[in-house]
Amino acid sequence: MGRRHEFLAVTLPGLEDVMREEIEELIGEAARPAVPGKVRFSAEPEKAVELVYGMRSANRILLLVGEGEVDPSDLASVGGIAGGVEWSDYFDPDMTFAVRAERAGKHAYRSPEIAAEVGAAVVEHFLRRSGERIRANLKSPDVTVRAYVSGGVLLLGVDLVGESLHKRGYRVYQHPASLSPVVAYSLIRLTGWLAEVERDPSSPLVDPMCGGGTIPIEAALAAKRIPPGTWRRAEGWPFRLLKPFRDLPIEEMLDRVDAQARPDFRPSIFASDVSPKHVAGAARNAISAGVQDSITFSVFSAEFLPERVDRIGALSTNPPYELRTGRRRDVEAAFRGLARALARKLELKASAILGGPALPKFERAMSALRLEERRAVRYGGVDAAILVYSRP
Repeated sequence: MGRRHEFLAVTLPGLEDVMREEIEELIGEAARPAVPGKVRFSAEPEKAVELVYGMRSANRILLLVGEGEVDPSDLASVGGIAGGVEWSDYFDPDMTFAVRAERAGKHAYRSPEIAAEVGAAVVEHFLRRSGERIRANLKSPDVTVRAYVSGGVLLLGVDLVGESLHKRGYRVYQHPASLSPVVAYSLIRLTGWLAEVERDPSSPLVDPMCGGGTIPIEAALAAKRIPPGTWRRAEGWPFRLLKPFRDLPIEEMLDRVDAQARPDFRPSIFASDVSPKHVAGAARNAISAGVQDSITFSVFSAEFLPERVDRIGALSTNPPYELRTGRRRDVEAAFRGLARALARKLELKASAILGGPALPKFERAMSALRLEERRAVRYGGVDAAILVYSRP
């Protein structure tokens, strides 16, 4: 094992606890809050590789290289922290780099100015250390530095993953309002089904508004322990170029993660939607993901769920918001049918994410159930909520 480093994991704000729990399960390291949407943890580079390949609840994993308090009115405070980072400990001057910045809160400077300030500090560091000028490449860099400013806190990280981890690679059908696999996995986890299916493989997970099938597919992949990085293994990840990772036996490490998969395990998952087109597309996605043996797809409205399923171990779904697809439907009948089914047959918990005009309708329909959690989230540019229910 190499020496320990600090790392940063990134997800949708509001799901940090899901990410912390998964990190501890996968690599046995405790993660702690950093800023909204991000947690930090200490680990060897080998364990970070395992997370890049096998983690389901994170969009990004970064090597945390700098941090500090900044003055929201003074951009130079950002440059001061970036100037104190030993960038040459992580990559070489003959590589290209880019800086991507994100900002939350009120500041006298914008994200592009943060990126420029950090970029100037990187260039100055290599000029001072080696006399070489590292080149920027904003389109296709070898190394991406990410700067997060949240209020008065700056976190600087070197990206390990490149394209966001939510882009799994199995989708061949694109639903017009597709759900992020990271959010889908988190919804499933919040129901307790992943633990229950270990005790009772027949416990069914139900998604009665499955769209393109992200929730049932993510449930099957998680139950089968198939790494979400499977479809991206051939393309590699940027961490391979970084100094702390260069001497690692990467392929052997990924093989060890693959060895934990159990593709023949067959959980019980039921997915349905009112749209034949979307159900057909979801089935194609399941075939692409290699989990078609574990999911039963059907075409019907959630209004008729009480008559169509005998048992609901857990339920996770992403109902239409009545604004994202550009089409307006009367979803209240579907919500009432869903509520009746849950009141009669739910064994564990039910989770959903939705916003827009549909959200108050959904909450009214579910009023007879016990609300376990309500998490306000910003998803897809919409103020939304993650709701978790149980039977009263």
